[in-house]
Amino acid sequence: MNKLLISISLLLFGAMPVLADEYTTEETVRYALNCMADMGGQTDENLYTCTCRYDNIRANMTFSDYEEGYTFERNKKMPGEKGSSFRDNKRGERLYEELLKVREKADSNCIVVKHVKMIKPTSK
Repeated sequence: MNKLLISISLLLFGAMPVLADEYTTEETVRYALNCMADMGGQTDENLYTCTCRYDNIRANMTFSDYEEGYTFERNKKMPGEKGSSFRDNKRGERLYEELLKVREKADSNCIVVKHVKMIKPTSK
């Protein structure tokens, strides 16, 4: 029983760093929906392009850095005192610039799909 508890504890603590940089399902869905809306709507073509871009972003930036850069982007134009904590945040600004570069790379790596044709599977 004691060995089992130790084994489970080691397994869970070993997996913690992986979970910390895992992109959340909520962010995955939010990104896909926003991207497809920007491209003109929820179509299979836009879904393929947006998921390609998202996969590129995930491969090139940890979730914590992505989240901080995106938060800076979203709040940097906030007026008054509340916005000053974002405008004066050098780390957030650096991560935002990195996020822009990663997005640009993702856009250039992923083609914009024009047409998706569903075909029937063939049997052998």
